[in-house]
Amino acid sequence: MPILSNQDQRDYYQNLLGPQEFREDPTFFETMSSAFGFVIDEELSVSSLLNRQGYDDRNQQIFKMSNEGFDLNPYTDITGELDYDRLAEDTGFIKTNRELYDERTEILRKRREENQDVIERGNGFAQFLGSMGGYMLDPINVATMGIGVGTAYKGMSTLSQALMTGRNTAAIALASESAIQPLVYKHKHDINSPYEFEDALMAIGTTAIGAGLLGGAVGGISGYFRNLSKNASEFVGPPKPTDKINAEVRLTPEQESINILDRMGTQLAEQKAALPARIEDDILKEYDAFQNKEYVKLEDARDATIVKLEKKITTIKKENETWARWIAENGGVNRQQLANEAGFDIADMQKIAGGFGKPVFRKTGGYSPDLLAERLREVGYDAMDMNDAIDLLDSIIRNPKMLKDPTAQVEIDNINMHINELSNENTVLEEYYGQVIRSNVEKDMDIFRQNKEFENQMNGPTLTYDDYVVSQLPPAPIATKTSLQKEQLDFEGLSANYNRDIADFEAQEIRRVLVDGKLIDGDEYMKSLDDQIEGIESVRVCALG
Repeated sequence: MPILSNQDQRDYYQNLLGPQEFREDPTFFETMSSAFGFVIDEELSVSSLLNRQGYDDRNQQIFKMSNEGFDLNPYTDITGELDYDRLAEDTGFIKTNRELYDERTEILRKRREENQDVIERGNGFAQFLGSMGGYMLDPINVATMGIGVGTAYKGMSTLSQALMTGRNTAAIALASESAIQPLVYKHKHDINSPYEFEDALMAIGTTAIGAGLLGGAVGGISGYFRNLSKNASEFVGPPKPTDKINAEVRLTPEQESINILDRMGTQLAEQKAALPARIEDDILKEYDAFQNKEYVKLEDARDATIVKLEKKITTIKKENETWARWIAENGGVNRQQLANEAGFDIADMQKIAGGFGKPVFRKTGGYSPDLLAERLREVGYDAMDMNDAIDLLDSIIRNPKMLKDPTAQVEIDNINMHINELSNENTVLEEYYGQVIRSNVEKDMDIFRQNKEFENQMNGPTLTYDDYVVSQLPPAPIATKTSLQKEQLDFEGLSANYNRDIADFEAQEIRRVLVDGKLIDGDEYMKSLDDQIEGIESVRVCALG
């Protein structure tokens, strides 16, 4: 007999076969999806870091409790680790570690059984494609994975303890010069702590600023990490052998820390390389030279810095065109029209030089302010109007050397600000360089924050609760049926879905039904069924009266 929907087919066979469940073979894509999911859940080197929504929910709850004034200090030990189990027992607001572990294990068990059931009954090639797709996502080496701020801070703390307790004067001196000796492992080092990032970032930033004041300020946090890992390598012994036959070695915690800091420094430096060069690094090169005894006095480093900054301005100007020159070479501006329309002083305009004998403001010829705005729109300044053009000309008169590239002009203005501050006899140089170091480090901290924000976006759920809520369909119109139809539908267990089936059928733009393996016109087939039922019903009425 024809079946109108998959639900009807399942209901029919379940009713026919009794308690034995009817199971369709999985589709190609269902099999591939299950194989992919199984690899992600069970087979990757990072699988243990996945499917931890329960832990994330607990962190959010703790964060909410803290924001609402709940004191977490009684539940935090001297290392900064939170006692989740005691907090759960005392408040009842969160789950214990064991409860979350059991929940995650149960979720993975159910998913494993479902995936394996589909895989066993599915297409072999689909299994291969799904598994291959999952394995391709596995980081081949830990070195390919990004390092978090919390991990870097742990490395600093481990290295600090090693240097300070090694009874080596030079190592202790390095720890002091690197400003890491005050670091006590107080940050929330549990990987599930919602407070780890900002605490660790502030500690790293403060430490890098302190270290920069003692030398090695160039590069900000990235320079600090790389210098620390390089200098500390001298005091960390060789890796320990773990397998004499295969010559395998095991890194000590201190060696792992050096690797982490070096990679973190490189990672940050690569991100900074893609951004415009910082004026802070140029300034701090001479400060580092002073710390390395290349200058006798800090004033000598200041004078060298001023010379370097002035040369940088010269280079920028050579590489960038001024507005005055561009306007002069593109037709100039009629000075009388500008005086009449905007009230500019002709004497001020005559002082502005153009380039190669071409004046900016001309006695004869040249653009009016309105035509200049039109010309600027033609070359990409889409929002330029006459008033904007007048404002631009006013700025050129005030600063004839103003660059056409606004970013280059901002860079020159910033450099001039530093030159003026360094040249001011009232500037306290130690405080000035300290502010530059702080600015450099804070820019690195902003990069870390942006990285963390991006990480949170990528790790966050892509679906919300509302995405899972299916709108309740309105009741289907009651489909007409004879008493004979009703009895047959009840007998075969199909009456519950009959109204919806008929409504769905009527809603189809092109109606087709599958009969004996062939697709035929649905309307014609339904009419033939109605005719048969009507005939049977007539016979029944005649026979039974």
